[in-house]
Amino acid sequence: MFKMLIVEDERWEREGLVEFLDWPALGIGSIDTACDGIEGLEKAIELEPDIIITDIQMPGMNGIEMAKQVREKLPDTHIVVLTGYDDFQFVRDALRFSAVDYLLKPVEEEEIQKTMQKVVRHCEDTRRSRLDEERRQHGAEAGRRVALQQALGRLLAGSREGEDDLRDALASDAVGSPSLPAGYAVWAVRAPAAGEPAGTDRLEDWAEEALGRPVIAYAAGEPHGLEYTLIFRMEEKEQQRELAEQLLKQLSPIADESGWMIGQGTAARLLAQAEVSYRQASQALRYAVWAGRDSVCEVGEEEAAKQQFALHADEFTRQYKELSKQVRSSLGSGRSDEAEAAVERLFALAAAYPGAGRAYIGNLFADLIGSLRMLGVPGGQGASAGSAQDLEDLLACQSREEMKRYIIAVIGRFAEQLNEKREHKDDYIVNRILMLIEERYGLTDLNLPYLAAEVFVSPNHLGMLFKKRTGKTPLAYIQEYRLARAEELLRTTKQRVSVIAERVGIPNTSYFGTLFKQAYGMTPGDYQEMTQR
Repeated sequence: MFKMLIVEDERWEREGLVEFLDWPALGIGSIDTACDGIEGLEKAIELEPDIIITDIQMPGMNGIEMAKQVREKLPDTHIVVLTGYDDFQFVRDALRFSAVDYLLKPVEEEEIQKTMQKVVRHCEDTRRSRLDEERRQHGAEAGRRVALQQALGRLLAGSREGEDDLRDALASDAVGSPSLPAGYAVWAVRAPAAGEPAGTDRLEDWAEEALGRPVIAYAAGEPHGLEYTLIFRMEEKEQQRELAEQLLKQLSPIADESGWMIGQGTAARLLAQAEVSYRQASQALRYAVWAGRDSVCEVGEEEAAKQQFALHADEFTRQYKELSKQVRSSLGSGRSDEAEAAVERLFALAAAYPGAGRAYIGNLFADLIGSLRMLGVPGGQGASAGSAQDLEDLLACQSREEMKRYIIAVIGRFAEQLNEKREHKDDYIVNRILMLIEERYGLTDLNLPYLAAEVFVSPNHLGMLFKKRTGKTPLAYIQEYRLARAEELLRTTKQRVSVIAERVGIPNTSYFGTLFKQAYGMTPGDYQEMTQR
């Protein structure tokens, strides 16, 4: 819908025009009025109407003078002049400054209907042309931005293609200075994890407004569209940290988030050196993310933190061992809340020593998880494979907070396993014995006292639990299991009977033969010969 302004000094004519036609049906949704040329000019500048209908003869400023000034300020506004038969000279003046049309008073409904239909078509054409031009310009600017961003990506990867275009795009500062830059700042920027990604175009706009110079941004793409690289030219005596704090001051209120991080390397004297600056900035950003630094981190800060940690490594190790022991003890005793609290203190310790680094802390916690897994996995079965996966998962965590969430989740799972084991203790003991028999049936000293010691119960208690669950004594089950394994070996291999007897934990061949004949009705040799004919 279009906006229209009616300028007429006669009140009844002004109000009559407002009610004269069904303006919304013509595509005119908003109508305002003015009582003379002076007020008409003020309202036209304020409202920027698409159409103005104005009388010619008005006090203060006539319609022609008002229309001329409107045309200078609002060239796309369409003007219709109301005139009488005696005002032909005014009509010629109106046509001279390109008024769309004129209407003779008294105005006839059919005539104004036709005129306004034509005016609305002109407005539609004008709006369409303006939108097409805006789209064209926007498309050209978007294409230029994408080309420069891609050129920056290639430069950071070591390619010189597009370097001249980058240099030209970064050449002028806020006042159009033609001087050569002292260097180029290359920053790694991480947006807050909350909310939608900022996007390269918006980040460029924010940075250019904050720094007062052209900036080109490149989206790193990981993790989750949060990281970007910025490049811009620097002048002599400018300090990167001051510029970064200037940008952070701009970013936080605009993006409605805190938590922006900027990693900085040394400034590149030439664009060809930007790749080195980029690697330094990325490393500084990685350290900032690990250390939880919601601000600026310069190259070299990580190395300084490592040197500081080396001076206090023994104290760190002592505190770590004490806290990790608390985690194991609390979890093993069913106090998972205390275990999580000890983990919180472990990460507070890691925060106090950021120079320990992500890889070192990740390895420590992988070992801790491995020791916790021994509490919940019988005999540590699969513990080594689990520890390798834990280490891989921990080292994939970019921040301490992310690593802490991972460990808390692991402790939660282990706590559930241990609780289930406590609630079904008898079942656990019997299942553990069955597993031990399957693993160690070849041992000659596999007996009731041996098994009872493995599950920390008395032989009598174990015998009672086992028979209640299986209907057999442990010794009877062991003998039955050994003979079943022997039957399989006799049936499927050419091994001698004596070798098989020793393998299943009954090295006395004669005794083995007696037991086997009782179970299968023939000697081991006869059974092997019969089954392998």
